[in-house]
Amino acid sequence: MLPLPAIKKFPYSPSPLRGGPGRGGKGAPGVRSLEQIEMLPIELNQSDNFLKMHRYRPYLSLAGILILGTVLRFAQLEAKPVWLDEILTGLFSLGQSYDQIPLDAVFPLAQFADIFTLNSTASCQQIAQTVATESTHPPLFFCLTHEWLSGVRGSWIWQTRSLCALFGVGAIAAMYGLNRIAFSRQAGLMGAAVMAVSPFAVYLSQEARHYTLPMLLIILSLMGFIQIQKNLHHRVKIRPWLGICWAIVNTLGLYTHYFFLLAWVAELVTILALSLGKYFHPGRLALPEPTPSASAKETVTWLSLAGYSLLPLLLYFPWLPTLHNHFSRPETDWFKPFEPSWMDSVTPIVQTLAGWVVMIVAFPVENQPLWVVIPSAILMLLWCGYFLIGITPRIKAVLNNKTTRLSGVSLLGFTAVVLLEYFTIVYGLGKDITSAVRYHFIYYPGICALLGASLMMKPPNPLNKTRFSLLARAGGLRPYSPTLQGAGSYLIPAFLIVGLISSVFVVSNWVFQKPYNPAGVAQQLNLEPTVPLVVVVGYENMQEVALGLSFALELDKIREGNLPETDWAFMTRSPSYQSVWENLGAVSELPPAAVNLWIVAPGLRQREYPQQLGLGDRLCNLDPSQYYRLGIPYQLYRCRQ
Repeated sequence: MLPLPAIKKFPYSPSPLRGGPGRGGKGAPGVRSLEQIEMLPIELNQSDNFLKMHRYRPYLSLAGILILGTVLRFAQLEAKPVWLDEILTGLFSLGQSYDQIPLDAVFPLAQFADIFTLNSTASCQQIAQTVATESTHPPLFFCLTHEWLSGVRGSWIWQTRSLCALFGVGAIAAMYGLNRIAFSRQAGLMGAAVMAVSPFAVYLSQEARHYTLPMLLIILSLMGFIQIQKNLHHRVKIRPWLGICWAIVNTLGLYTHYFFLLAWVAELVTILALSLGKYFHPGRLALPEPTPSASAKETVTWLSLAGYSLLPLLLYFPWLPTLHNHFSRPETDWFKPFEPSWMDSVTPIVQTLAGWVVMIVAFPVENQPLWVVIPSAILMLLWCGYFLIGITPRIKAVLNNKTTRLSGVSLLGFTAVVLLEYFTIVYGLGKDITSAVRYHFIYYPGICALLGASLMMKPPNPLNKTRFSLLARAGGLRPYSPTLQGAGSYLIPAFLIVGLISSVFVVSNWVFQKPYNPAGVAQQLNLEPTVPLVVVVGYENMQEVALGLSFALELDKIREGNLPETDWAFMTRSPSYQSVWENLGAVSELPPAAVNLWIVAPGLRQREYPQQLGLGDRLCNLDPSQYYRLGIPYQLYRCRQ
């Protein structure tokens, strides 16, 4: 067989099959034999298969991240106790109200099953009216949850938490979209992975509250925010569909959680600040040179942006009077310090730093023995130090790189403005919203997006940078520039592993334990299971009634079956606890045997509990060894016949 002539400029990358010295062949470079050419279709098919696999690899990775995030958010979903805020979610979402709760009367514990049943006839308008009068929240989340409860089977606890978990999974997918638009596909995958294994995000997803839904809406709003920033940067007209979608998402967020207002204002302030900054430092963002036609288009763009920004306010206008009324309600007084001191000026800063820590690592330090608390705290601090050292140059690289600077500065500015709003509320209005770590969910998407982009950013190496600068001067090479790619270190796998371990702790209820510890209180109330039990909760507002309901539901789990009778009562403590002591004397139809009487008394000091109380026709003596305080005090009285 005669050899074929050499094929010049063959469009195929060098491989061991190519001829030439040092390439596995004997002929001149670029020469192929007939046998080699006959193998080309096989090589091309293999290359096509590789390209197809490479094309779908990001989506397979995203699917794996979503599966992991779903497992973490739905694991042990119903195992944790229900606490005060979740009681309110269940009550309003089921279409019920405080009117269904029997007050100032003793009734069997089993009667609570009638309270937490679905009212299928309730409409969204009725739920909104109930929320407006009996709560301090917007209505959208409760209306959506009511529809979800109508179509999903299971206990109301699992149903309400499962919807929030689904919103949490949706937030993972949305985070991919945000970083995909802001930075790159790789940054999108890393941002989704950061949120999937974040103990803070897992904790919020397992709460039957409106945290994951507004967080999802904030991420969607940030997607529009970043795209608008890019349009303004390149002096491109904002497309109507983008502006309208951005306005609709912001409107839905305002009707979901009042704190969404902080995120919306932060986006507008950041857009304005960066637009003003470009006139003072135009070179930092590499802005294009303006032209007369571009200036005219820019004016139209700003007018349209003003319209898209005002639209949510117009759509939210009907709820503004309710917002004003809720702002002054006594239910928000828990934000204020109980006994103000000089520590209150430092505590919000410490609480904010602690909120940042638990976004990436959370080991058991709540209600644990010292031999667990001390190692856990040390490991958390060591990991935060190591992570801070590794992530700082990467964040700087994101902010310094021309291709990522605009998005990085925009997200950083958004986060900084929200934090400024937080501290304005804390120090200006005297309401410490940093005291509850869950309220940091407003700016968490900004941090999550920046971490995702920074982890994929290879920081500049000073030695390489110097070497490339010298070569550039000598041979005209381009200067060194960092790119979005894996950094070839242990930071990324270590971050994901630590996050995964922390999320397992969250799922196992070792961290982010429920406030007021309903399960622990119920265990104490069930001190003597074989003795009939009466629990009396003194209440001043419906928040304290909801707190008592959380204890009652946990106690009902323990005492169901053939245990002795268990009764419950909510008795008003207005104007003082003397009214509670008087109402106890009117209780009738008590069991003939001895009875244990527990008094749950918010705001009452231990020394203020009477030594004796009358319960119906019998006298009850205080047991000094059975006083507890887990958030609120409760005291045992032993009543003999």
